[in-house]
Amino acid sequence: MVNIDNIRGVAHQKVELASIDDFPGPYCMSFGFDLGPLVRSLEGAGLLNPPLLTGDENGRFTIVAGYRRIKALKQMKVDTATCRIIPVNEIPPAECLLMNLYDNLAVRELNPVEKGMALTRLNCWFSTEEIVDQYMALLGLPPNRATLSSYLRFEEKMEIQAKEAVALGRLSFRNAMLLADLDPVSRSALVDLMSNLKFTISQQAHIIDYVTDLALIEGETIPEVLSDSRVRAIVGDSLMNKPQKGRRLISYLRRRRMPRLSKAEKDFRKVVADLNLDKMVRIEHSPFFESPFYRLEVLFRDGQSLREKLEKLMSEDLEKIGDPWKDNGRGD
Repeated sequence: MVNIDNIRGVAHQKVELASIDDFPGPYCMSFGFDLGPLVRSLEGAGLLNPPLLTGDENGRFTIVAGYRRIKALKQMKVDTATCRIIPVNEIPPAECLLMNLYDNLAVRELNPVEKGMALTRLNCWFSTEEIVDQYMALLGLPPNRATLSSYLRFEEKMEIQAKEAVALGRLSFRNAMLLADLDPVSRSALVDLMSNLKFTISQQAHIIDYVTDLALIEGETIPEVLSDSRVRAIVGDSLMNKPQKGRRLISYLRRRRMPRLSKAEKDFRKVVADLNLDKMVRIEHSPFFESPFYRLEVLFRDGQSLREKLEKLMSEDLEKIGDPWKDNGRGD
């Protein structure tokens, strides 16, 4: 790793910001950031740490480190800024990239999108073994090829919309990767849904599973599944907040995806509710009714209270409990 202080010819120089390329160059790994705090810092204390640039023969500059500082200065309508300039071809591109990486890691943790950017750029200059052994742990990632492959794939396949959702925490990286094999239109429809409502990470996975399964089973596209009138009614219901809409939508999609199971669960809940159980007594079925056994849970303070609860329980019509798709002597 090159020490910038040991390089001859690096000088502080006033630079016209218009001469600095405004798009993320080959060394940038910043995405989904809020310039507000940085702008306020620059307004209050000035540019304490000059950006590092490398120039070309045409008088244009590429940012090695300090992309966000340059963006903030441009937002402030500043015309010039003092920068450190690396002479043309003085430092190999791989070393410039590492300067950016360490400059960022010294002050913050990269978000998942930025980690994908960093690994993709490292992949241009270093072997897979070097990246896994030397750099993935620096990024807080498990040092293995599978994780590296996931982040490279994410950077390659995901559109800006999906990356923004991940960077803002509206969509988890793991669930974003469940969308990687979808066509862009389907992926966009699901990302839109995740961005507009509020789901937990597990709820995101359920939504993706239900919608993709329904599209396959019903012979529809994913956008068609999500344009269903009931889906639109839930999403547009002004009487519910976002988490409530999310739970209602998952419940609807689940019933639509597994109608027999949903009916069985509903029937079972009704049977248990009709027993008028003590609030400290619960009867539950196994997930998906996979087990032939049911679970009874009784909370009690002492032996006397346990006896009372069990006696009350025994007075109920317990024969009603059973597989809801069977008669169980109910005559229905």
